[in-house]
Amino acid sequence: MIIQLSALDQIKRNYPQVPLLGVGVVVIRDQEIVLVKRGQAPAKGEWSLPGGLVELGEKAADAAAREISEECRLVIRDISLLDYFEFIDWSIKGIKYHFVVLEFRALYAGGELAAADDSIEARWIHTKDIDAFPCSVQIKSIVRKAFGQY
Repeated sequence: MIIQLSALDQIKRNYPQVPLLGVGVVVIRDQEIVLVKRGQAPAKGEWSLPGGLVELGEKAADAAAREISEECRLVIRDISLLDYFEFIDWSIKGIKYHFVVLEFRALYAGGELAAADDSIEARWIHTKDIDAFPCSVQIKSIVRKAFGQY
């Protein structure tokens, strides 16, 4: 039996040989944004912006649109680069995770929000509720930046 793995299945996320490029997206609908509860490490079970890894040969903005479709079942438009951050997690064995994540801002264009792919829950959150929502300070900062609230 021959099993063919996709390019992303072949990437070693734990203890990688090189940094991995990811995307995250602040999806905006009026004064609401999408947050997802992560279904896999790193940060499994935590609320975050939807996103994932960029595939070989894929433009980062195209990866953002694909990930939103796969993870949330939504269509987005007007995708623009907002910020970036690096996530490096060390363990006794070395660097366990190393991601460079491009954060995008995009407008909701259609679809019915649903948790899919590696998300276990997805919600529309009003921006006035973001400070009380159980997500990282970094996520809250990116959301504020998407709305011009530095």
